[in-house]
Amino acid sequence: FIMFNDEIPKNRNKEELEEERKWRKWADSVLVHTLSPNVYRTRAEAFQAFHWFSEVGEWDRLFSSWERNLIVYAGAYAMLIIGKRLKKRHNLKDDVRQSLYDECNYWMKAVQKKNTPFLGGKQPNLGDLAVYGVLSSIEGCDAFQDLLENTKIGNWYWPMKQLVQSNTGVVIT
Repeated sequence: FIMFNDEIPKNRNKEELEEERKWRKWADSVLVHTLSPNVYRTRAEAFQAFHWFSEVGEWDRLFSSWERNLIVYAGAYAMLIIGKRLKKRHNLKDDVRQSLYDECNYWMKAVQKKNTPFLGGKQPNLGDLAVYGVLSSIEGCDAFQDLLENTKIGNWYWPMKQLVQSNTGVVIT
């Protein structure tokens, strides 16, 4: 986590920094563990995810077609099995989608409680960035589309994506 050498930045207070840290830890220790069981929930979703990864990762430039097919097929089957194990390990609901929805609704309640577009207020903080980073990793997957359709995460996610892509940020001094 970020160290400030015992000096809190002028435009921040201790409570804000603690809350930001809480959500960064949550993104890394809770939210991220809902992803694999959702992305690789079924054989079709596992293949869809690996085909998406192949496309955005430009695997056609890196691997021959037989290597790419091997990665997609072996990877999809392996992750299908691993996703089931992770569901058990992280005590997710039988319907793992509901676990993903619940966690994202939990996040959205915290953001909405602020009555601002982001957890950080009018501008995102590192908590926003951590959650965005986790969710953006599945943006091209069926699980992400279902998430948008069944929660209000899009109200936060799309403005966040716009800021990230435009390299909007605050220099920490």
